[in-house]
Amino acid sequence: MFTLRDYKSPETLDEAYELLMKSKMNKILGGCHFLKAGCRAYNVGIDLSKLDLNYIKVEDSEIKIGATITYRDLEYNDYLQNFCDGIIPKALKRIVSTQLRNTAQVGASVFSKYAFSDFLPVLLLLDAKVNLYNNGVMSIEEFINSDIKKDILVEIIIPNKDIHCTQIVQRLCCKDFPIAIVSVSKIDGEYKVVFGARPQKTMIMRDVSDEINTNGFDREKTLELIDEYIGSNNKAKKKYRKLLFVGLLEKALGEF
Repeated sequence: MFTLRDYKSPETLDEAYELLMKSKMNKILGGCHFLKAGCRAYNVGIDLSKLDLNYIKVEDSEIKIGATITYRDLEYNDYLQNFCDGIIPKALKRIVSTQLRNTAQVGASVFSKYAFSDFLPVLLLLDAKVNLYNNGVMSIEEFINSDIKKDILVEIIIPNKDIHCTQIVQRLCCKDFPIAIVSVSKIDGEYKVVFGARPQKTMIMRDVSDEINTNGFDREKTLELIDEYIGSNNKAKKKYRKLLFVGLLEKALGEF
């Protein structure tokens, strides 16, 4: 369990950011699930609940998701049920349990850039952006590859374009972290492939996407293309993971 010397609930983003930057041991509080799993002592815990970031705004060209929205809010949002084949609710409903999804906040989860995240591959697939208080608006891909450590994620911005998408996740058991995530979209006959839980950070597989769009899917060629991007950890070795990714990708492509 983590500990805090002090707790603050600022009423403006300016105040929240000022508090965050006062000390490297000041911490933004989201759902706190991974903080609870640790045993670190922090200086000030900063609660964003008074900043009115609990929203899902559907506009003509964009969908804006506030940082304090929970996974459960997204899972049961009426508009998202049919948006892009319902990929957002479908991806989130597999995450651990209802109790966790009721409290896990989107902003904290995305800002943490978890390599095993079910949600980040979907955001990459949909060309989403993040709006950061200090660093401004940037693509989710740019953010994932950045070294930003201190900032406040204000909202996620998703283009309001309805495209065909699918995501397939492999776990060792139903409540475990993923060992492979394959997300695929198809726009105007062109496929886009995203891999998560490689086990490194989520990424767009451009070489794989280009090969499929040019020559179609080939298992041996795909194994060759993904070799340098797949690794090992205590859940799965590289050789097994490569075969798993190729099998999941073939299955995902079969859904279009």
